[in-house]
Amino acid sequence: MKKLFLLVTITFLVMSCSSDDNDLGNDQNQDQDQNAGGDDDDPIAVENAVRLVTDATFGSVLTNSEGFTLYFFAPDSKGDSNCLDGCATTWPAFNTTELTLDSGLNAADFGTITRTDGGEQTTYKGWPLYTFSNDASPGDINGDGAGGTWFVAKPDYSVMFTRSQLIGRDSNGVETNLNSSFEPGDEETFYITDDEGNTLYHFSNDENGTNNFTAADFSNNEVWPIFHTELLNVPSILNLGGFGVIDVFGQPQLTYKGWPLYKFGGDENRGDNFGVGFPVAGVWPILNLDTENAPEPVVVENNVRLVTDATFGSVLTNSEGFTLYFFAPDSKGDSNCLDGCATTWPAFNTTELTLDSGLNAADFGTITRTDGGEQTTYKGWPLYTFSNDASPGDINGDGAGGTWFVAKPDYSVMFTRSQLIGRDSNGVETNLNSSFEPGDEETFYITDDEGNTLYHFSNDENGTNNFTAADFSNNEVWPIFHTELLNVPSILNLGGFGVIDVFGQPQLTYKGWPLYKFGGDENRGDNFGVGFPVAGVWPILNLDTENAPEPQSSTTVYEVGNQGASAYIFSGEGLTNAVNPDFTLKRGETYEFNVNTLGHPFIIKSVQSTGTGNAFNEGVTNNGISIGTITFTVPIDAPDTLFYNCEFHGSMTGVFTIID
Repeated sequence: MKKLFLLVTITFLVMSCSSDDNDLGNDQNQDQDQNAGGDDDDPIAVENAVRLVTDATFGSVLTNSEGFTLYFFAPDSKGDSNCLDGCATTWPAFNTTELTLDSGLNAADFGTITRTDGGEQTTYKGWPLYTFSNDASPGDINGDGAGGTWFVAKPDYSVMFTRSQLIGRDSNGVETNLNSSFEPGDEETFYITDDEGNTLYHFSNDENGTNNFTAADFSNNEVWPIFHTELLNVPSILNLGGFGVIDVFGQPQLTYKGWPLYKFGGDENRGDNFGVGFPVAGVWPILNLDTENAPEPVVVENNVRLVTDATFGSVLTNSEGFTLYFFAPDSKGDSNCLDGCATTWPAFNTTELTLDSGLNAADFGTITRTDGGEQTTYKGWPLYTFSNDASPGDINGDGAGGTWFVAKPDYSVMFTRSQLIGRDSNGVETNLNSSFEPGDEETFYITDDEGNTLYHFSNDENGTNNFTAADFSNNEVWPIFHTELLNVPSILNLGGFGVIDVFGQPQLTYKGWPLYKFGGDENRGDNFGVGFPVAGVWPILNLDTENAPEPQSSTTVYEVGNQGASAYIFSGEGLTNAVNPDFTLKRGETYEFNVNTLGHPFIIKSVQSTGTGNAFNEGVTNNGISIGTITFTVPIDAPDTLFYNCEFHGSMTGVFTIID
């Protein structure tokens, strides 16, 4: 029976081998015909070696060709596999010899390593890839988060999570194994890396959302480059909400728990963590789940702050918020608060001036007090605090003794107290009292905001400047004063100040008096003008200053006729048919001459002569008429002597004596 079976088998083989090439070709053609006719099943689709699928929970996920999920192992940040022996049974290494990829994956991100057990393994972005033996079916993702070290392989991790021995390298290049407390010791520590396994660090002196390390010109960025990447996804052990982005001089930087993230320029390869020891351990820690939130930025107040008070508006304070003050007698710029006064009103001083916005460093200075201490000044005024201000924001010292005023940046004028020292037209200096008589007395008066004395002219009137020449030729000696009217010390009434127009220029007034400075005051605090040209002509101003008098009608009218060709005849203001009288005229006042002298033109002149030469026309209208009104407003700078003359007859003449 066995022999019969063997014979049949041999016979079948011989018959099969005897089929010639032509028969084979016919079979192939028949197969093609059948395929063309669609009688056979469709060919089986061949999946790529690495696929990119979408999971409802994890989003984009890498799988093998059969749809089994691929994983990363946290300790593999250096790019070699640390899952061996029994681990490799549970987590088989994934390897493909012919890499084909789904759309959305880049071949440049893949590589192959040789494991220490001799096998080969495919990597993605340097991370070895594994499957999980407990994923029973394609699409299962049962391994993510296992042991806090296994994470589903995704293409869009912004950062990764690793576990490794920390090896710090100090500023001398000495390497030391460090534990998770950054003390010498052997311990594998969890920490965050970028998506390619490069260690991320934070600077211990940074604050929540604040990079305190990077220079504005990024000159130190080579050593500790700021880290940024698009914030997409993180391993499931991390919380995506714990990450953020800040701006660092126009460049974005990623943060974790508020800490700005950096790489270390001294890390030579992925997985290195030398930065934890540089320059010494603890300055640049790694980050993990145990990392405390970054501390909130410590608000370092400026040495001089500008705060807003509901009553006083803008006020200067020290860094702690305690109000700063001016002392009225300090107009010369030195401190007059000494001994016991200095206990109640401590001098304010700062050695490193930092200012709030709205303050100008050029307005600040430092003086040496007579007691040897230093004191900060603002616009030349020494600054003080007040011992009775118990809390920041208190303003209990303003107005004390009529001499203490809260320090403000927007005073238009200031108030001082000082001995008046007048200097007359001969340069002789005399101590004057508040009545401008010789005597020793400290007098209160108004200055500009920098302590320069302000004056008024005794011949001015309410809102009327009777001194300044139309061409401002006398403005160098007594310049008109103007500043923007904002605020005044509380002892003064802002409503008492105003502004007038003087030949197109603004001038500040107080109680109606136009305000001036004195060109002869050489330094702040000088008040020589009270004695020039003699005492009482240019007083200072204070609370006792009377309101300026209302302007009086200063137009004096004369009727002018003639006595043939021998004389002019004047009537009016105490004169009746006066023949060629001499007149005394006041500067700043106006005179009208109603002339009715046909054939005898009336000319005001600087020289007593006939003809039209030397006519004095300043302040004069209709000079030289014989019928009509000549108006003469005597200029402030008019010469002491002028004349009136007939153009044709030398006997028709008289003298104008000009006075203040």
